[in-house]
Amino acid sequence: MGFLKAIHIKIQKNTYIYIKKNLMPINDKFGIPIIHHPNFPNDIVGDIGVGNIEFGAGRNYFGKREFPNCYLTDLKNPELDHFSIHEDYEIRDCHFLDANCDFYKYDFDRTFQNIILCNPYFYGFQGLGNAKKFFDRAGDLLENDGKIHIIGSSSNKWCCKDSLEEYLENEIEEYKSNHTFILEAHEELTRQHTINVTYNFYKTELKDITVPNERLVLKKV
Repeated sequence: MGFLKAIHIKIQKNTYIYIKKNLMPINDKFGIPIIHHPNFPNDIVGDIGVGNIEFGAGRNYFGKREFPNCYLTDLKNPELDHFSIHEDYEIRDCHFLDANCDFYKYDFDRTFQNIILCNPYFYGFQGLGNAKKFFDRAGDLLENDGKIHIIGSSSNKWCCKDSLEEYLENEIEEYKSNHTFILEAHEELTRQHTINVTYNFYKTELKDITVPNERLVLKKV
């Protein structure tokens, strides 16, 4: 349920009016308010574990909305308040992380249904060696038939379709992953696409906005 807060709107220089706005929580795609998961990586929601995880989430909440029951993680917290400490977080500049962890180094004693990455840098499939390392790790973290969902730019060699295809076509045994992945879906994202209209995505420093132009879905088989 929302709650009433007085907020001000600037209508001209040095002149404000005050209105009542019924503030509502940010809901996931099923209409359920997003929540913080304090027991990473072993929270239970209802009677099941949290099955999705986003790495490098920064200051966004994409994973929590699009993949309900999702951990948001990054190497460190942005210099912003956590959304859980403010009742009116939806009108504040907050972060939504559940935990700090490194994609390669964190010792997970479990697997996930989905891994989500938005504009990843310094991990992914730029170059055969990096790609093998990435898919070995992602395969270890995913259940059978689990998926990697990537929102990124065709100019970002760490996550673009061209780099992926170069790796999937690799025949050098040394660089073949311990796991097999296929490209299940690829979609071009325009500026008018609902993803770009709904969310802001940021560059590594979390200050400048970037507009992704492709989405990849990779399936572990």
